[in-house]
Amino acid sequence: MTASNIASFIVLGKEAAAAGRPRDAEVAFLMSCRVADKLKGMDSVESADAKYQLGWLYAGLALEDGSARASRAELRRRAERLYADSLQTYQAKYGQAHEKSRFAAEGLQALGQPVGSAQEGTSKPSQASMPPSRPRRNEAAQAASPAPGEPGAAASPGPSFDCAKARSMPEKMICSDAELARLDRELGRVYARAKNAASDGAAFRRQNSEEWRRREAMCRDRECLLRWYANRHDQLMNIMQGQEPAPSTVSR
Repeated sequence: MTASNIASFIVLGKEAAAAGRPRDAEVAFLMSCRVADKLKGMDSVESADAKYQLGWLYAGLALEDGSARASRAELRRRAERLYADSLQTYQAKYGQAHEKSRFAAEGLQALGQPVGSAQEGTSKPSQASMPPSRPRRNEAAQAASPAPGEPGAAASPGPSFDCAKARSMPEKMICSDAELARLDRELGRVYARAKNAASDGAAFRRQNSEEWRRREAMCRDRECLLRWYANRHDQLMNIMQGQEPAPSTVSR
């Protein structure tokens, strides 16, 4: 194993998660964690990146209604621990204001875990600390890609937009599918960050509108929407990192 395998396993995990194969995604993210811990150390940024991805997977599964209550509780505990570990590393390396620190903090908040406890380990969240069940809409919705307005929006079972106003086939599929709704909320958070990081706001809005129209025109089944969300997520992450957005992989 080499350091390049860390990123490779993360990519495999993301692809498996987007394709609806959570067990394969878990194995890939676990391998990424193990390789990172062995080659870079448990307190390394590489290890924190791998832990964050595994925590993201567990958090999504914990918030799905189809899992048994005991299973959801265990997945939530795992996600909280992984988010807290990654947050501690990010804060130590980059500070609280860094993008990675904010993402890990939002992951904890979405699970109802107080961010302030990340330095001391996780604890069972109280009912008072749980995020609001109905997120607000923000400016992202006006740019044709809906996004939640609060970090705790991931606790809501629906997507980032109002399903009562869903008209197109893709929107109705997203509203009726828990996994697609979760991906929509996750994309909304990434969108909000990418919008702030974009060097050319007008070009960013045009590209966002084009991708939304592509989804509406071409996606007529779940697999297409899974590919679209995975591709759009990568595009926005590239923008945040100052890179050119990847070309769309969604076609008829």
